[in-house]
Amino acid sequence: MTAQLECRIVLTYRRDGQVDLGMYDPASGRYEPLGSHGPAQDAVDRVVLGLAQSILRAGHRLTWCEQSG
Repeated sequence: MTAQLECRIVLTYRRDGQVDLGMYDPASGRYEPLGSHGPAQDAVDRVVLGLAQSILRAGHRLTWCEQSG
């Protein structure tokens, strides 16, 4: 059995309405930017939902972090 990894989705809400999306690995401290989306919230929601489903399907633990930037 492989170890369950924690995958943290990081959402940074910018003042211009865009949302920066990234992944953070708490075990290694590594952050991987995944691009900017928006300003339409439904587009951001679809991207995040797809990413979350992929993480959970792979058997990893999912956490979230939201911030303003």
